[in-house]
Amino acid sequence: MTIDDRSLASMLGLAAGTHVEREPLTGRADGPELAILGTPGDAGCKHVVVRQLAGEAAENHVAVLEALSRAGFTHAPRLLGIAGGCAIEEWVAGVSALSLAPPAGSLEAAMDVIAALHRLDLREGLRWEVGIAGLLPEEEFPLHRLGFAAHERGPAREPLAAAREALLSSTAGFMLGAATADRVLLRPGGATLVSFGAGGFGLQLFDVAAFLLTAGIEADRRGELAMRYASARGLPAEETAGLADLAALWWGLHELLVLPRRQVMSLGDENATYRLNTAASRIERGIRQAAGSHALADAIRAALWPSRNRDGGG
Repeated sequence: MTIDDRSLASMLGLAAGTHVEREPLTGRADGPELAILGTPGDAGCKHVVVRQLAGEAAENHVAVLEALSRAGFTHAPRLLGIAGGCAIEEWVAGVSALSLAPPAGSLEAAMDVIAALHRLDLREGLRWEVGIAGLLPEEEFPLHRLGFAAHERGPAREPLAAAREALLSSTAGFMLGAATADRVLLRPGGATLVSFGAGGFGLQLFDVAAFLLTAGIEADRRGELAMRYASARGLPAEETAGLADLAALWWGLHELLVLPRRQVMSLGDENATYRLNTAASRIERGIRQAAGSHALADAIRAALWPSRNRDGGG
């Protein structure tokens, strides 16, 4: 059940009889909608996103948007109101790197925006109760589920355990939590973060890793962009790029492990299936390619892909 057209128009200060067109943004019946109120092209026409407040992710998204607004963060949609069991937020124009080649200057802007988010002194969203040690599982990666043989899993065990400790020592705080390319809208020289359902406490370099991997960026360029993020945060550039590369390996392996369940959940939603498959192919290719200099990342890659070419080949 979503807010009716009359109530939506009234909430936005428009006449009750305003014409409303709706377009689903996902293949799910309870997914967010784009609502166009008025005649497209007219000065008074409004574009908004209508999101049903059903489930933890939708509720967390709205709570985080409210907190970001209070903090003066301008790189996220504005929450316009809540009515009829729905959140109404402004529509943000842009494309994701899953859809098109990134516009000029947009990747740099994305790094700046993610860095600005991470600089916020904000305690909102999920996972704050787990503490830093609870952010990464202690149990061994079930690499057999990704097809790695015993002779590959064995040498990877020790550097993966050490990688966990190295990552737990990296910067932690408020983060997007699932900063894949489809959650970062790009435009020439600018970027906007648009989905905060997983926002909360975490290891912030995972946001950097998730975006750079799923945006399909080559390794050298990923390293440059990670150093730009480091500069925006006041962190050591080379060390941060190396840790971001290590985070990409850890995050990418985890994403590939949970991918089958997400593919089943997206059945019937062709757009979601496309996004998942595109991201998965980019992750699988990207984690093979070194985008920084970190001894543990080198050791993990040497164990899991012993015969691969260093240019990313199999």
